[in-house]
Amino acid sequence: MPLKLLLHNNDRTSFSHGYIQSLLRQYFDIVLWQENARYDQDHLLVVDSFKLHRYPPNFWYQRYLDQGYKVIVDNLWEIPSFVAERFPDDVSKCHVMQNTNWFWYNESLQYTALNLHTYKPTKTWQKLALMPMRLDRGHRRELVVRLSGLLDQIIWSFNDHGRQLPGDLDPADPDYQRHFNPNWYDQTHFSIVAESQTSNPEMFVTEKTFKPMAFYHPFVVMAQAGLLNYLHTQGFETFDNIFDESYDQIDNYIPRVEAVINTIKNYKPAPYDTLTQQKLAHNHRRFFDQKLVQDRFIKEIIEPIIHYAESR
Repeated sequence: MPLKLLLHNNDRTSFSHGYIQSLLRQYFDIVLWQENARYDQDHLLVVDSFKLHRYPPNFWYQRYLDQGYKVIVDNLWEIPSFVAERFPDDVSKCHVMQNTNWFWYNESLQYTALNLHTYKPTKTWQKLALMPMRLDRGHRRELVVRLSGLLDQIIWSFNDHGRQLPGDLDPADPDYQRHFNPNWYDQTHFSIVAESQTSNPEMFVTEKTFKPMAFYHPFVVMAQAGLLNYLHTQGFETFDNIFDESYDQIDNYIPRVEAVINTIKNYKPAPYDTLTQQKLAHNHRRFFDQKLVQDRFIKEIIEPIIHYAESR
């Protein structure tokens, strides 16, 4: 008998998406929670880690947790410390899902389902760079201020401050965060990635970094020190042939910001040379390699759940 994953429609998790469930169904039965139904303890509950400070709160899982049911806490979208801050229950008997490459796997599967892997650049080189930003964070404000003299050459957004990308969806649209407009990439030379974290002790790489690799774009990142090196360990290329990437080795935040800004300002716009084109093609292939992504998803996400389910 396959294991059963019990999901709640009002508690959206990584496993709520059809492109993820197609993989899961090879190993699990997926059951949607109903108010008056009875569930045996062979059901594994899947719950989102974001419970405290979310409105309305949803604690549907707690009575099952109290009765000894096994609970999977989805923290794939957040840094590890998020669970302690936003999940009210003891997770020592739960399985907390955490994976540094989650955004790679999720975006690759989702973009493939949306047929975005077929995108081919048609470069027009109208602008210097693409810099999409949504939430207000200090390092993002820093980028806007320090790049003020270049902003007319940049396609940029800062949604918390009322600025959107041209041709974007309304922020209220459920597909807004994963909307793709080829003009953003065709018109620009490279991406300026303003990551979510700049100092977190655990590496945290989001879709912001993986989008340029999916869509044939070189990139400079304002992120944690060592992020570029981490990408190298995962088989991706970065662009030290056209950028000074020494900023990735600077631990202190302030000089790292200075180095990132200088790297952007020192870029000399030109069509991509052969080496750059090779790196772009490599990153695109690796990002969208569905056998690789699915094999890693199974080994790193599905197999630990099975091990947890079979543990005493």
